[in-house]
Amino acid sequence: MTASHPGPRGRIRVWEAEGLPRKGYGVSIFAWCAIIGCAILLAGILLDGVLDAFLPDGLVPVLALPVAVFGAIGMGMTAVSGSAATQVPVAVVWGVPTALAVASGAVTRWLWNRLKRSMPLDTAPPTAAELVGEKVTVLWWKDGSGEVRAITRGSQLTLPARSEEPLRSGQSAWVLDAVDSTLTIAPWEQISS
Repeated sequence: MTASHPGPRGRIRVWEAEGLPRKGYGVSIFAWCAIIGCAILLAGILLDGVLDAFLPDGLVPVLALPVAVFGAIGMGMTAVSGSAATQVPVAVVWGVPTALAVASGAVTRWLWNRLKRSMPLDTAPPTAAELVGEKVTVLWWKDGSGEVRAITRGSQLTLPARSEEPLRSGQSAWVLDAVDSTLTIAPWEQISS
């Protein structure tokens, strides 16, 4: 499409392309999206602990990756459509990056959920205080004190214990209290009767 504008020596003819902006005039929206998406991903890595306090877990990669993919694929589509040999419709130049960005967001979300499910629910080791009211097994006992084994949250703990009641190895006991990682226990039979 041509247009003419008044100039210092008469009218100047200007060629105006339809559709996408011409190359060489600033940074395209696709380049900005790629830069912003990558910057957000980098900030998510560097500021992970800070962002976890404000945002839901996994939100940064699920949102930033599609923005970066949109930008990168869009720049590629713009480069392909800019050559004189190929004429790519504007809908394709915008549609392909948009579709791939949505797909990358969905795949990222799926991978994030799968990763979350494969990790332990609570990676902090169990404490003695968590065992109050639980059943333990006596490993050895002598003169009112000994050692017991407890299984909680998939972890096995071996802890010192004390009791006023006589106990024997292999016997089940009930945890009544926990003070400084030492359990106060009573025989299981005494509690269940």
